[in-house]
Amino acid sequence: MKIEQVTPAIGAEISDICLNQMSQKDYDDVYRALIDHKVIFFRDQDLTPEAHLTFAQSFGEPEPPHPIYPHVEGHPHIVLLKSGAGSTPDTNDWHKDLTFKSNPPFTSILHAIEVPDVGGDTLWSSTHAAYAALPDMWKQHLEGLEAMHDMGTFRN
Repeated sequence: MKIEQVTPAIGAEISDICLNQMSQKDYDDVYRALIDHKVIFFRDQDLTPEAHLTFAQSFGEPEPPHPIYPHVEGHPHIVLLKSGAGSTPDTNDWHKDLTFKSNPPFTSILHAIEVPDVGGDTLWSSTHAAYAALPDMWKQHLEGLEAMHDMGTFRN
């Protein structure tokens, strides 16, 4: 397994691994990479739904099946997101996976099967890095404030 950092603040690409055939050491190494880099990327994986779920379970108990979004057939814990003719995306905003919950999930796993040549980007940010870069006066100003995470544009 090869791990390459992709930006100074967030993200690493992991290569030379098959997510369908992982050892316990592989799961442990991927977990450490996620903790260190906050976001990890794997390219060119032909991930089976069974391996997807096993991978998710290596991080803890998966979320219950989504009450609205469809799922991969036979795998209710894997949400199926599609866009195209007759299925427009409803996540065309800054997306935050379940942060409105009192106990949000540890991580999210996205397996992109078809991605357009232009657009369709998934962007990531590090609020930890953003906070760390603030001047001390702003950190003091923010001390004690709370954020409200809600369903936002998904309320419809």
